[in-house]
Amino acid sequence: MDTIKHMPKQRQSNFELLRIVSMMLVLLCHYVPTRELGIITSSSFALVDGWSENLIVLANLGMRSLSIVCVHCFILISGWFGIKFKIKSLTNLLFQMLFWCIACIAIAIIITGDLSPLPSVKTFFSTIVYGWFPESYLILFFVSPILNAFINSCNEKELGKYIIYFYILSSIGGYLLGWYEYKAGMSALSLCGLYLIGAYLKRSSLKIFSLQAQFDMMIYLGLGFMMVVLNLVLLRIGISSSPYGYLNPIVILMAIYLFLFFKKLEIKHNKIINFFSASAFSVYLFHCNIYLGDKISGMWRDINLHFGVFSSLIVAIVSFVLIYLFCTLIDQIRIWIYNRWVVKWLV
Repeated sequence: MDTIKHMPKQRQSNFELLRIVSMMLVLLCHYVPTRELGIITSSSFALVDGWSENLIVLANLGMRSLSIVCVHCFILISGWFGIKFKIKSLTNLLFQMLFWCIACIAIAIIITGDLSPLPSVKTFFSTIVYGWFPESYLILFFVSPILNAFINSCNEKELGKYIIYFYILSSIGGYLLGWYEYKAGMSALSLCGLYLIGAYLKRSSLKIFSLQAQFDMMIYLGLGFMMVVLNLVLLRIGISSSPYGYLNPIVILMAIYLFLFFKKLEIKHNKIINFFSASAFSVYLFHCNIYLGDKISGMWRDINLHFGVFSSLIVAIVSFVLIYLFCTLIDQIRIWIYNRWVVKWLV
């Protein structure tokens, strides 16, 4: 029977590159709403009539379509390799959250010039895991031994059937009916489903998952185009509900094929890629921090106001790169402290 094979000590650079790309897509996903023209509502769409304005709307929809798979890819990687529950791994995760919570408070104080960002003790502990993803991933980490045991008890066919049943319920209850437990895909329950898919892809013998890499990319882009068309059709007929959502089956398929594209890339062990990928989660913790998130969004709005509609995108992408580089640099302090001091306490 197939069993989960945990991540080797030497990280595979094709998957590490996907981590970097996924985090850049997270930044893009959070940037798109700051572009005022073309916000995805029926009312705003009705206000733009010129061809250039409509082109802007299409560009924003395209960026949203291609970037919405960002979180999915992170969890597919976790499912592929399998999370190995260890005290050292848990401590590393919690220390990373704690470090960036403190770092962001310090940065906010430096920016504002006062001590107002200093939280109370209760608020401080709540900000360590601020946001839906850190909370949900922490829960996934704790339930991963149960998921791993289930995965190891199934053969490929059994696991595949269960995933189909899981996503029938997820699509109907979570996506269409909006059941609270799913929280629109921003929940540990939804991450568990993606984790199972990642584990299944590792053992799957289905031909639809064994295409050449270029076809995987074509499917990803084609489904993204389908999402744009679907959104435009809904807006034209007066339906303001957006089809974009983490539980949308099309979005999940997009994530699968983007994941498969990177899985099939032949990249040898690359120290540079692995160096930057190690700080991918830190980029999330930084730009989604409760004290800095609004300031970063405000910076992007200023970029949109001071530059042209399309040139602002180029400037914004440069800001993504700078944010990633800054976080990677600061994160070296976190890695050094952890390896130099924290690990010794665990021995």
